[in-house]
Amino acid sequence: MIRNFVSNRKVINFEMKKIVLFPVFIFILFGCKSSSNESTTSNLKTIAQNLPGSTSSVDLTNFLEIAEVIKLNTTDSSIIDFVNKVLIDGDLVFIKGGSSVFKFDKEGNFLGKLSKKGGGPDEYTNLTDLIILPDQKKIWVYDSNQRAIFQYTYDFEYEFDYTLSFPLFGLEKMDNGLVGTGGYLNVLDKFSGLHFFAGSNLSTGYEFSKSELNFNPEKAKYLHINRHDFFSKTIGGVNFVNSFNDTIYKISPDFSVAPEFYIDFGNKKVTEEELVGKDYTSIVDVFQYINSSEKSFNVGNIVNLEKILLYNFFNQGRSFLSLFDKRSDQLSSGQKILFNYQDTTVMVDFSEEISLGSIGNNQGYMVLPSESSVLGDSQSIFNVKDGDNPIILIFKEK
Repeated sequence: MIRNFVSNRKVINFEMKKIVLFPVFIFILFGCKSSSNESTTSNLKTIAQNLPGSTSSVDLTNFLEIAEVIKLNTTDSSIIDFVNKVLIDGDLVFIKGGSSVFKFDKEGNFLGKLSKKGGGPDEYTNLTDLIILPDQKKIWVYDSNQRAIFQYTYDFEYEFDYTLSFPLFGLEKMDNGLVGTGGYLNVLDKFSGLHFFAGSNLSTGYEFSKSELNFNPEKAKYLHINRHDFFSKTIGGVNFVNSFNDTIYKISPDFSVAPEFYIDFGNKKVTEEELVGKDYTSIVDVFQYINSSEKSFNVGNIVNLEKILLYNFFNQGRSFLSLFDKRSDQLSSGQKILFNYQDTTVMVDFSEEISLGSIGNNQGYMVLPSESSVLGDSQSIFNVKDGDNPIILIFKEK
C-alpha cells in the first residue's frame, strides 16, 4: 500500500538489520536445491576457476577501454567512505555510499546528498538498495527495515513511499515489475533466492507473483551476505549470482530465470560437510577455518558484457578478479589488474576496496580508492592524493 507523508510508520527490527549495515560481507558457498527453471541448462557455460598465484594479473588492455574517468570532488559534505553502487543517467551520477545517496555530475562536481536516516515520515532507516528511473527522473530507496520503497525526485524531494512487506537484501525494477532477493532469509513459506512482484509503477503498487531458486535452509546455517549490488544489468535482462551454487542466472523481462554461467571451484569449494556438525560457536569460527585453508568461496559482483564476463571472488580473505573471454572460452584471473589510461599502463592490486558493476548499454564501472595503498605511484596519473574521494572508471568493450 502507499503511505502518504503523514502516515504512521512502524520500524520493523529483525536480524537482517545488523547484517546489511556493513559495507562488505562474506558468503560461504555450497549446493542448493534446484527450482524448476534450473533444469534448463542447454546454454549453461561452466567456467573452471583455479586459484591464481600472488603475482598473477589480469590484463584488461586488450578487452576494455576506459571511456570516462570521474574524479569525485572531495568536500566535508561529499566524502564517501565506500562506494556500494553507481547509477548513471546522462550527465548525472548517483552513488549509494553507506547510509547516503550522493549526486555528482560526470565532471565530478558534487551536487547534493540524501541522508534522511531516521524515524520521520519521509525518512528511511536503512538504505538497503538504490534504483533510478531515468524516464521519470525519480529515485527509489529500498529500506529493508521498514520493508518499503521511498520515492524521491532527482533533487531529493520526497514524494511518497510504498510498503512492499517483504524483507529483501536487493531489489531491481524490470519492465513487468520487480525482482528481489532475500539472501538466506525465509521471506515466504519456502526459502528461495528470488522473489517476483508484478506491477507497472509504485503509485498503483506491486503484487507478489512467484519465487524461484529454492534452497535448503539447513545449508544456509552459516551464511553471511556479500554483495554490493545483487542484480547486474546485462543484454536482454539482468543477472543474479546465486551464491548457494556459484551460478550466474539471467532474468528476462518476462520473469523467466535461466542459468548462464557456473563457476566451478573444483576441490577449492567449501562443502556442506566442512560446515555442518563441526560445533562452530559463531560465524567467526567458520571464517577462521575457511581462511586457514585454500578454499575459495563467494562469486562477488559481476559485469556481463557482450564479449566478456568479469567477476570477483575471494580466497583466504583475498580478493581476485577473473575475466572470461566468451569468444575463446579463455579465463584470466589474478590479484593484480592492468589497464591503459592516457597512454600509460596502470597496475594496481585488486582488493576488496575495489568494486565493480554494470551501468547498462554494454558498459561497466570500476571504483578505485584514491589512497596510495591502492594506487601507489599511479596517484600522480589520476592527480589524486590520500583522503580524496574514490575514482570511478567507466569502461566499454573494444
